[in-house]
Amino acid sequence: MNNRFANFLGITLVLLLNSCSETDTRVIYHKETSVDVDKTCTWLSKRAYFHDADYYSVFRNYYEKQLKNTRFDKAAIALSELTEQEMYFSFFQKSTLDTVRSFQKMIEPKLSWDSTLFVESYIGNYYINQSKYRQAIPYFRKITVNKPFNYNTCVEVAHGYGDMAFCYFAMGQQGKALRYNSKALALFNQTTNYTGRGGIYDNMALVNLYSKNYPEAEVCFDKAMADYKRVNDMGNVFISLHNKIILYQEMEDPRLYELIDSTYHLFKKSKIADESLEVALSSFYVDMLLHEGRNSEAKAVLFDMKKNVDKLNSVASDADYIIALANYQIKAGEGIKDIKLIEKALKAVEEQDDYQNQIAFGHVLKDNAVLTKNYEKAYLISEKLKDAENMINNQKMITKTLELNKLYETKRKERQINNQKEVIASGRITIALLVSALMGFFLIIVVVSFRQKQKKNRSENRRALRYTKQLLLKTEEERKRIASDLHDSVSHDLLNLKNSIGGNASPAGEKIDTIINDIRSISRNLHPVMFEKVGLSASVEQLVDRAQSVNRLMVTSDIVYHGSLSVSNELQVYRIIQEALSNIIKYAEAVAAKIIIREETNHLQIQIKDNGLGFNVLETLSRKDAFGLHNIIERSKAIGGVAKIQSDKNGTIITIDLKKTP
Repeated sequence: MNNRFANFLGITLVLLLNSCSETDTRVIYHKETSVDVDKTCTWLSKRAYFHDADYYSVFRNYYEKQLKNTRFDKAAIALSELTEQEMYFSFFQKSTLDTVRSFQKMIEPKLSWDSTLFVESYIGNYYINQSKYRQAIPYFRKITVNKPFNYNTCVEVAHGYGDMAFCYFAMGQQGKALRYNSKALALFNQTTNYTGRGGIYDNMALVNLYSKNYPEAEVCFDKAMADYKRVNDMGNVFISLHNKIILYQEMEDPRLYELIDSTYHLFKKSKIADESLEVALSSFYVDMLLHEGRNSEAKAVLFDMKKNVDKLNSVASDADYIIALANYQIKAGEGIKDIKLIEKALKAVEEQDDYQNQIAFGHVLKDNAVLTKNYEKAYLISEKLKDAENMINNQKMITKTLELNKLYETKRKERQINNQKEVIASGRITIALLVSALMGFFLIIVVVSFRQKQKKNRSENRRALRYTKQLLLKTEEERKRIASDLHDSVSHDLLNLKNSIGGNASPAGEKIDTIINDIRSISRNLHPVMFEKVGLSASVEQLVDRAQSVNRLMVTSDIVYHGSLSVSNELQVYRIIQEALSNIIKYAEAVAAKIIIREETNHLQIQIKDNGLGFNVLETLSRKDAFGLHNIIERSKAIGGVAKIQSDKNGTIITIDLKKTP
């Protein structure tokens, strides 16, 4: 053991000294890690083919074939391409979710973590599409616990942080949103994935937008579009323009309607097949048309929107359409025709802490209330709007967000400086690190050992308790059997014997009666008569009556019990009381005793009191012949209770506290 420890010290010291002589440089992943992909998977990955009529059938045939041939790696690649397409176009299908969940359960454990990151990413984004941000966050968090080791894993973990940041942004928690966006940006900066980095700039722009930091928001939007244009990603350029429209709305910028008009028509001209983005841009275009009084054109755009909304089955797209339609109905002077639909949608986004959509729905409901001259309702909605806006715009959150933004920039510059310096190799620091590492190592061993011992003790205690309970149950079964045999067989035979010798007319007949009564008494002590039918309260009353009739002891009872225990546990309580009374009769020389059972909402308390001689509890329990007291304690434990025994010259009190289980 000593030689091994010395070797460990030597190796550790060498490694530490070597590590101190190296410089800490940041690794940059320049290009995507190549994966062996066949023609079908390549076809599935192309954006242009996603909207082909046979896209899903091609995927399904290929995927099922790979599963059948146990080529799980190829099945994973195909499924990742499909999920990437649906996430890109926000075109989520329930059938795909079912396939992903099945893959997660059956196939994912058989593959490496880096080849299955798409599983958590897809499920999380599916929930985002349904505005269920709280449900989405755990899936993204599962991605971020992994340590990147190449281009692909770095990008996926960065996306995990970015998606988690978006969830917190939608829930109004801008501090957390900025923190996770900063982590995502730091990872994307280690790669040449400009689309991913552009997405984070988009997210950071939205955080700054709702923190009223408009200049910084516009800078971030411009950075996002520059990254998208660098790789000719026009789909995301339009997403960034969509977000910039929101910025101009918040700023009440006079360029707003000009930007809406140019963005909408450029998108239409681009022929990009993205129904989700088209719905979002159309909602802004409807607002512009209504503002300019072009209601008939707005109605035509709404008609086209509805076709895309029905196809998407997306909560976000539904919200865009519902709000645009409500605005049209208000501007047309009709008022919202289906007010319950809006209120239902508002309730859904309130449950998800989606403050952005709460504000949007609130505004149309308020405008409708004003139109219908329901000013009281308009006032109440305005108050609710203030609450939602305060969650996003309160000054503390704004200050914290700006502080975090500055902190991120400071930390980034510090990392750049530190990456250019060599790590200072100091002998004293090396020794301190070594000692700290060893102390930490031994501390971990001690803690792990202690916890294992605790776990083992708890396991043994549970096993002992189960054994005790099983033993008591078996004992009761045997008592019941013997009591039944004595009552049904022996007593019956004695009665036949008595009748055969002439009944009570002879001394032998009287002796037989005495024996029969003794057997009945023994039978009742072994197992109370009809306990399962009459229950605990009645059985204890019978026990009290017998104790008084046979012994020179006044026994009273005070029972408030509603039958909350199982029959087996009731029988253990009965045995505890029986044992306690037996001890009082044998040893206490008491004049009186009392049985108390009190059932409260959450617990049951049993007390057995006497005014006898009393005894030294600790001394008695330490003796080998204290079977009765130990019997009471063990039976209490077996039913989940705790027994407390108090005794002095004024008598003895035994208390059993038993927590009721729901």
